[in-house]
Amino acid sequence: MGITHVIRGEEWLPSVPKHLKIYQALGWQPPQMAHLSLLLNPDRSKLSKRQGDVAVEDYIEKGYLPQTLVNFVALLGWNPGTDEELFSLEELIEEFSLERVNKAGAVFDIEKLNWMNGHFLRELPENELVDFLTPFLEKAGADVSNAEKTRKVILAVYKRINTGQEVFHRARIFYQDSIEVEEAEALEILKKDTTQVVLEGFLQKLKDVDQLNMDNFRQLMKEVQKETGIKGPDLWKPIRVALTGETSGPELPVVIDIFGKEKVQDFIRQVLDKYVG
Repeated sequence: MGITHVIRGEEWLPSVPKHLKIYQALGWQPPQMAHLSLLLNPDRSKLSKRQGDVAVEDYIEKGYLPQTLVNFVALLGWNPGTDEELFSLEELIEEFSLERVNKAGAVFDIEKLNWMNGHFLRELPENELVDFLTPFLEKAGADVSNAEKTRKVILAVYKRINTGQEVFHRARIFYQDSIEVEEAEALEILKKDTTQVVLEGFLQKLKDVDQLNMDNFRQLMKEVQKETGIKGPDLWKPIRVALTGETSGPELPVVIDIFGKEKVQDFIRQVLDKYVG
């Protein structure tokens, strides 16, 4: 078959003498053989499909990029001799050598895989990023028929995710018709006396504009601040919580731009009725 090198797991070591005998009996030149240490679970047991996903397809389906998997697997049991951990395929080809393969088993660290995938995800060009994440939104039930909205949603949340499967969790506020506040810190903000003043003041200002966008949103908030004397977190946090249900997340002007005036009004009214006062 023209095979010159065989690289396989160390569990094949006991079979090497038998294989060499077969080559010898057939009069063939045996290939050079190298045996790699096993991949291990965090508890140092052998990585097995009985304990989790081991197939490349499993990770692709969860939203890991091919370049992440290549980079991650290359560093399992091998190192370049430096602290560098992020490589392109071309760089790996240039750097790799069997001499730097470790004898000890390598632990499959899912947290490191997630970190690495997040890095490569944020390095994608915008069009590739949108193309990659859109199917995960659609599979989770999001309406992706409006390509421009889908693009805005992805750009609003992609910096806070590490895998494709996480995108809908971060983006769900853009596809909901009702707002639920469960975060403890967010609920505390809604209990403040200043919160009702800010939300009602902002709703009153909304009556004076036909459309709500990034630019006039900032102007309206300045007017609310001037008229109420409320500023800083007490001014901005109630709006964020009323629109997202959380104390952190996508930039508020971006949320406003995607929501539009009617949804902003609706969510603030829901929060005033259900959580405030």
